[in-house]
Amino acid sequence: MLTRGRWLLAAVLLACCALGAFAPAARADGDPASDVLVYQNLFVTSESGMSTGQQAEVASLLASAAHAGFPIRVAIIGAPVDLGAVTALWDKPSAYASFLGIELSLVYKQRLLIVMPNGFGFNWTGHPSGPAYQVLSQVDIGAGGDGLTTATVTAVQTLAAASGIKLATPAAPATPSHGISRRQFAEWALIAIACLAAADVLYRLTRRFGPRVKRQWRPWLASVPRQLRRPVVGTSVAGFLVLAVTAGIVIHVVTGPPASGASIPQSTLLAENPGLDPGKSLSGAAPGFTLTGQSGQPVSLESYRGKVVILAFTDPGSTTLGPMTTAALLDAKTMLGAAGSQVQLLGIDASPTAISVSAVRSYSEFHGMLSRWSFLTGSSSQLRSVWQAYSVGGVTLSQSQADQSPAVFVIAPDGKLAKLYLTRQSYAAVGQFGQLLADEAARLLPGHPAAPSHLSYAKLAGASPAATTTLPRAKGGNVTIGPGDPAQSRLYLFLATWDQQSTDLASQLKLLNSYQLAAGAAGLPSLTAVDEGSLEPSASAITGFLAGLKSPLWYELAVDRGQVADGYRVRGAPWFVLVSPSGKLLWSWNVSTSGWLTNATLDQHVRAALAQAK
Repeated sequence: MLTRGRWLLAAVLLACCALGAFAPAARADGDPASDVLVYQNLFVTSESGMSTGQQAEVASLLASAAHAGFPIRVAIIGAPVDLGAVTALWDKPSAYASFLGIELSLVYKQRLLIVMPNGFGFNWTGHPSGPAYQVLSQVDIGAGGDGLTTATVTAVQTLAAASGIKLATPAAPATPSHGISRRQFAEWALIAIACLAAADVLYRLTRRFGPRVKRQWRPWLASVPRQLRRPVVGTSVAGFLVLAVTAGIVIHVVTGPPASGASIPQSTLLAENPGLDPGKSLSGAAPGFTLTGQSGQPVSLESYRGKVVILAFTDPGSTTLGPMTTAALLDAKTMLGAAGSQVQLLGIDASPTAISVSAVRSYSEFHGMLSRWSFLTGSSSQLRSVWQAYSVGGVTLSQSQADQSPAVFVIAPDGKLAKLYLTRQSYAAVGQFGQLLADEAARLLPGHPAAPSHLSYAKLAGASPAATTTLPRAKGGNVTIGPGDPAQSRLYLFLATWDQQSTDLASQLKLLNSYQLAAGAAGLPSLTAVDEGSLEPSASAITGFLAGLKSPLWYELAVDRGQVADGYRVRGAPWFVLVSPSGKLLWSWNVSTSGWLTNATLDQHVRAALAQAK
């Protein structure tokens, strides 16, 4: 049986599978599970229908399996949307297992189990899958979340048993107790003491002045009906209880409940936030290097000795975690204020192909980092040498992993490695990640200057597509996001101004005017564009971009700070999302990996998704 504390930790850890764990898709395919399973053993989303408790059961079983010497990672695919851009593999668990196994092989080579409503998939790099499929053929998959939970648990246990390892069935987490908090206990203790004191005073006053008062008020009391002459409150037990309850109500109303999370340490909130990596402490000297900066000049790590260096491995062609990392670095330096002058931001090219100086310069320019960091590149052999040198802390940088889990190293002024962080998929947590880096840099700087930012590390829940959300309009005013007309679905396009680096964003947005114009007459969902403001280089970036357009957009353009993108499971930019009237995600399209759709093709995709939903 899980303890209350362990259950809460497991439940929060599983929440990342539904939100933060809808994690970064590899650029080659836009597949969410390919990144989640890089750093944890379970991928599952709300589409599975599994409750948080059921997800915790599976997570507990997988942890027990790893402890028993049977490491296995599981992807539970409850709906086509869980496959990101590879929905063609829906209902093909065996094919998806082979596909995902290849993707993960750079960082994970152990057992991989795929669970879909129609069957199982299995992959183990370098091992035949036949015996596993023979074992899995004995396991049935029931309907809904209960069916997927039971099937997953049984499959893992059966596979382990075939290897001579017996795994106990995990117990369902107990409902956490809602006992009295210390604050509540203290309040009621004070109330009790106050009531006892008041009762004592009342008793003494009654003994001393009671007869005199009774003689003075006897004429008046004679006119009062007999039923009302009895004392209401006195020194009796009933009077004490009435007084205690009344005092408790007054105190509760006056003081109000404690602020949410007020008593929870930041370290606890950080550990329970699936959108943030709390970091791994490192030791030893940071490997030196000399590469070429975005202006063509040679740059060495040694030249920044005496400063705190925040070093990020970033793919200049990334549209997912790379921009999140870059925005967090910029936030970190800004949060440090004047102390930011003692911090150097460095980027190292993590792409095996985009290694030209123009590639890193273009990335820096579009992300507003041209004069704020040095983005370094070099020859393929030079970059590979640096990647290998920084393969520490349990992380192996490879030709494709950098875009899946960008590594961020913090290096102390004396040139020693201090911390390693991995960027996680959460648009809303970018500011929190920046503060985390700023706090670590401040700890290493002389005098430990405090960062003026005071963000909480509590998990930021994504905005549900089923809930109405109000966002600021790019040109002023507000835009409503969420369920619209009960009979009408909604189409959204998430974007960022730095998409101009890799695509003709302005022309494509203008072409969508035609779709918007025809949508009403054709009975198709209207379009709303959403700028991912949390990753923009400045608050004015989107307004400046719109001002440069020669003609206006005929659809709304709102500005998000990350929570809508997280809730709508956006995994890149530009990114189309079709949402049903009830708030269900019906279809998505990653433009960065699959290209722009013509209006005619967009029309076809939208109609097909709507027809399938019916």
